[in-house]
Amino acid sequence: MLPPKRRDNLKEKIEGITNKFGVSAYTRILNYEIFQTIKSYLLKLYNGDKVVPPPSELPFKVEDVFSFIPPGILTFPTIVGIDPLENYASFENALLAIVRYNDKRYFLSLPIIPDRFGNLYSIFVVGEDPEELYSIELTNLLTKLAIRNSGYYGKFLRLSLVGENIERVKFKVLPSPTITLNDIYLKDKSDLEDFIEAVKRKNYGLRYLFVGEPGTGKTDTVKAIIAECLKSESDGITVIEVDAGCKIPLNIIFEYAEIFSPVLLCIDDIDLLVGTRDKLFNPKELSSALQALDGFVKRDDHYLIATTNDRHLVDIALRRPGRFDLIIEFKELDPDFYPSLVLRESKDERLSEIFKEEKIRKKLANLKVTGAFLVTLVKHLLKQRYNETKYDPHTVLALIDKLHKSFKFEVKQEEKLGFVGGFEHE
Repeated sequence: MLPPKRRDNLKEKIEGITNKFGVSAYTRILNYEIFQTIKSYLLKLYNGDKVVPPPSELPFKVEDVFSFIPPGILTFPTIVGIDPLENYASFENALLAIVRYNDKRYFLSLPIIPDRFGNLYSIFVVGEDPEELYSIELTNLLTKLAIRNSGYYGKFLRLSLVGENIERVKFKVLPSPTITLNDIYLKDKSDLEDFIEAVKRKNYGLRYLFVGEPGTGKTDTVKAIIAECLKSESDGITVIEVDAGCKIPLNIIFEYAEIFSPVLLCIDDIDLLVGTRDKLFNPKELSSALQALDGFVKRDDHYLIATTNDRHLVDIALRRPGRFDLIIEFKELDPDFYPSLVLRESKDERLSEIFKEEKIRKKLANLKVTGAFLVTLVKHLLKQRYNETKYDPHTVLALIDKLHKSFKFEVKQEEKLGFVGGFEHE
């Protein structure tokens, strides 16, 4: 990959040449996945393959497509197969296309430029009329439609950045989660079932905000909803997962999400995308996020689940009714679920029965333990040195105390790892 300075110099040089000859040009550096999907989409249009929307409804027309083989021979496109994402693949270094848009012809080139840092993938859009300003608009439109018609559609995707450049968004196809609603330990799951039903029917959009400290089950619940939604036998839904650590601005995330329809967008730690943990929000980022969210919620086939560790970390303007339909609070694990969770993690019915003991239930309840703490407890009990003693309630109580003390310093540092509300219930 070219360093940013060299990449910008290359872009300026190409634009300078094209402008010198009286044409309008736009250059964009792409990652390989996006580069391949645009090539594939143009070839699908050229071959008359089925695309969404159909060619008759497109605002542009592909008049011709050529392959480019160094050192400069133009040939008809050579198709050599289809990759796992249903994209056409070809041998050639570049693809050239003539596209008519707004009654003007544009020449598209998608070359691979070798460099000592690796290959550089790019798109050049050149217009006949130097006064036209649609080169960028056409590039954006082609990119969105190409992704929409690629093998990414109807899949479970994770968004991330390639380097620090917000123009370099990468899609990674993930396997469907294996967790189900049966693995979610909530007394009332009706709101979750309502969300899943709405996604399957695609009759109206819903936006949920999950609030709760780490370990209270927010992430597992999101995964269970994703798994249920991907089971739909009707027209598929694309699920997009975003972690706040991806550093993609919220408005860019919504822009990419709108490429797919219908779409379920899941954002973990949404507060980190609109501000910092100390609540020093950037007004520009917040305003941009609010505008993007307002545009997203207007669509009936757009669904959103966002999570945060603390509702106060999410600005009140972002979590008001209308932007989110429901806020669900996740708290400590209900004692009635202790045996079920232990059985799930250990596959040991005898061990799960121990957690019906009143002393153990009372101890865990007083500490307000989360499901994450109980999972950690089970992992320790399954160690070889506890083989003979793990069914002894005194052993379990002693191990609870040990883990409790080991996390105590972290809790005092306001991490609250595994315990809801700190240690006031000693």
